[in-house]
Amino acid sequence: MRSIRPHTILVLALAAGAAPAFAGGTVSGSIVVKEGDALSDSAVNTLNAPFTNGDGKVGSVVALADARRAIWYDTGVIFVSDDALPDSLTGGEGTMGIGDAAEFIYSPAFNGDDAVWGEDGLILSEAQQAPGFATGFLSTFNSRPQMIDDGTSFWIGGINDGAGSGTFQRALYRRNPAGVIDIVSVCGDVIPDTGGLTIDFPSGVDFDHHTAGDGSHQIRVVLADSGSTTDDGFVLVDGSPVAREASPTGDGDNWDNFDIVSINASGNYLFSGDTDGASASDEFIAYNGAIALREDDVVDGLTLGSSVGALSINDLGQAVFIWSTDEAGETLFFAADASDLASAVKLLSVGDLFDDGEGGADWTITDFNASNIIGPGLDLAEDGSVYVEVDIETLDQVTELEAIICLALPPAGCNAADLAEPFGQLNFDDVIAFLTAFSNMEAAADLAPPSGQWNFDDVIAFLTLFGAGCP
Repeated sequence: MRSIRPHTILVLALAAGAAPAFAGGTVSGSIVVKEGDALSDSAVNTLNAPFTNGDGKVGSVVALADARRAIWYDTGVIFVSDDALPDSLTGGEGTMGIGDAAEFIYSPAFNGDDAVWGEDGLILSEAQQAPGFATGFLSTFNSRPQMIDDGTSFWIGGINDGAGSGTFQRALYRRNPAGVIDIVSVCGDVIPDTGGLTIDFPSGVDFDHHTAGDGSHQIRVVLADSGSTTDDGFVLVDGSPVAREASPTGDGDNWDNFDIVSINASGNYLFSGDTDGASASDEFIAYNGAIALREDDVVDGLTLGSSVGALSINDLGQAVFIWSTDEAGETLFFAADASDLASAVKLLSVGDLFDDGEGGADWTITDFNASNIIGPGLDLAEDGSVYVEVDIETLDQVTELEAIICLALPPAGCNAADLAEPFGQLNFDDVIAFLTAFSNMEAAADLAPPSGQWNFDDVIAFLTLFGAGCP
């Protein structure tokens, strides 16, 4: 083993720029954009959920104080709604998507009609001919847009029957980078392996859907024409059912309803919902169709509560999720291996202090704004960071703001559990204890590995974890 004095290691680490990310329970990261920031000759009024592309760049729909909407991409605005003049774009859903070449899609009202709009203009608007349907069948709404890395977009559209303005059915639409729109799924489609059940009219194409960044796999929720509301919900992966309401979960109860879905390029997937089991343990997240976590399970010392707020799996097989907890309110967790969600570690909880990169606590986290009702609240890329929309409050409790923040994930090869501390709670005392043990092998056993097996790589890994932060 290479011998080196603890204080020498610490000096070298600090000289190399490794500043502590966590001190005394304060979580460090960066603020991407926040309420009140000057933006496009106005100011940020409200924010929405962040979405990422294949390069890890972040996008969001931002509401400005003058009622315009802006599309945030990476470090600034790439579109403002009045760019569409003389046409009028107003409002805009929180769900959106961005591509690797700064393509985007969101859902505003176009001249008063519900629409989807992209970097090249209007995609589809209410009262226009519904793509893929007979002449005279019109679009009635366009909602929950998403986009994959190459700029292909997906959204849920409503369609009338040519005789009025009411919604006759729904379709999951896809628009390729050349601008061609086709139908992925529509009410009336047969659901495979169900004995002929079809997607129910008028709203069997559910709003919950997600497509892997490379377009290779898709997961979505549909409702079937089963004749009952207790067994009509299905989770489909690449068009085939993997779970059905009222059917066994394999964990002693039955699926009851489905909420958030996410899938990666390997075809591994997550979904959340409830079972018909005891109310104290019915909320769940499933991995590849098997329940991985339940309400009342303990993860990183926190007891999971009754609400999953968001989840996402990336192409590295990592996962993040927001779950209410008994001890800390809503908490953002990270799993280095999505197939082992039980080993997830805490990243951030309501009530935690937040350092926005200036050193020391600047804010208190007061709420996570992800919603399992209106769309995905997390979109985990592969760049080692996670973006999340939160409410933050000044330490004097005078000012509370919405913000999109960035947190670093534990570096590859580092597992906070191996260091006997939840990720996000390492502090200066932990560094001193580690370095003292490193120079005194008789005490090293206290840090879990057998005495004599700490080496220089362990020190670098520990200090890297301690100094992790968003770029």
